[in-house]
Order: sequence, then C-alpha cells, then structure tokens
Amino acid sequence: MSLRAAVIIPARFGSTRFPGKVLALLGHVPVVEWCRRAAVRSGVGPVAVATDDRRVKEAVEGFGGRAVLTSEDAPSGTDRVCEALRRLGWRPALAVNLQGDEPFVSPQALRSLVAVLRRPGADLATLVTPLKSKARLMSPDVVKAAMAPDGRVLYFSRAPIPFCRSEEPSRWEHIGVYGFKASSLRRFVRLPPSALERAESLEQLRAIEDGMAVFAASVPARGVAIDTPADLAAAQRIIRSGGPGV
Repeated sequence: MSLRAAVIIPARFGSTRFPGKVLALLGHVPVVEWCRRAAVRSGVGPVAVATDDRRVKEAVEGFGGRAVLTSEDAPSGTDRVCEALRRLGWRPALAVNLQGDEPFVSPQALRSLVAVLRRPGADLATLVTPLKSKARLMSPDVVKAAMAPDGRVLYFSRAPIPFCRSEEPSRWEHIGVYGFKASSLRRFVRLPPSALERAESLEQLRAIEDGMAVFAASVPARGVAIDTPADLAAAQRIIRSGGPGV
C-alpha cells in the first residue's frame, strides 16, 4: 500500500535497563499506548507498533491499535521499522520512527518532524530542543547536536559540543525521534555500523558518516523518556500533577 507517510513505533520488550518498560503502566495505560495515541493524534499517517513480543502486540491490539511481530534479532529500532513496513505491505514515501518509550512526545512535534523531512535534500529528520543546563551539557547520557544555521545537523555527540572558546553558542539536546525518506531508510539499514557510531554508541552517526543530510526540527522542551524505573516514577508525578493527558 503506497502512502505519503507512516509512523512505526519500535517496542522491544527486553530492554537492558528496564525490561518490559513499554508495558509499564503510566496512569492506567501502558507506556507504548501513550506513544501510539500521540502518533495517531498527529495525523501524519497510519500508525503501527513493531515488537518482538506477543504480550506487547496483544496489549496494543487490546486498545484498538495495530501491531506487528518482528524479529527478536533486529539489530536496531530502525531495522525493526524497515521490517515492520515490509510485513505490513506499507510503502510510505516518508517513515517516522517513534520509540515506544517516549510517552510525552507531542503530536505537533511529529508534524514538525515530517515538515522538515519534506525539505529538498533531506534524507533524515530528527528533533532537538535547547540545552538548558550545564549538568545536561556535561552528561554523557544526554546527546548533543551541533547544527548549521539552516537546521542541518553537523554532528551528534555525548561530549559537550560545540566547545566554547569565545562567544557562547546555541547548544542543542537531541531527542531520539527520526523520520526517513523511503530510499534513505533502505540505504541506512544496508550500511554496516560506522567507526564514529561505534565510538559514541549513536546509530545516527552512521548516516552522517555516509554523507546523508540530517535536518532537525526544534521543539520547546522534551518529555520524560522511560529508560529506568526512576524515569517511570518521574512520569507518574507529571500525570498526578495534571500534566499531559492520554
């Protein structure tokens, strides 16, 4: 089925730091279902969850969503997206990869991502937000992006980039949501892991090393990604305080 755009949500059950996190309840709804509903509200295109575990598939379908089982051996979320599209028979011009642990992603952020991806010359699109604290700048767990004035990403790093020798630059924090042109997605998954990718443990550097053009859309702030039980507790506090509703 040919489509203008589609959203695939990779949702692997066996996370190293927090196994089963995509099915952890946030409020009364699994984390992955928050992601799926945000994607549906964005209106970008049809949405499906790609998972390696039947429990995740059944949970998504229990809420009326679409889910597809993919290989347990997929080396990355991007490979899982590509496999899911093949299994579904979808042939979108643009494919959005929304990780199943980003419950507070906004529908507008996904629309902005797709708008940037439609730019001539863009192979990939992603999201960034202003970096607001020195602690996050220095943390290797926070990925930074160095960007050209037109929004093209020059480099991603766990190091505090760019180095400030004189004038204080604008600094950006990366949010791991991606969009691909269809041809760029197929190209990406055929590439072997690159040297910089292995050094930084950042999959997106594979695209930059191969010469792909990566552009970023800026959003005002990032939500809480669920990587650990502590993240889930922080997300629960947001819900209890009247934060984003599902």
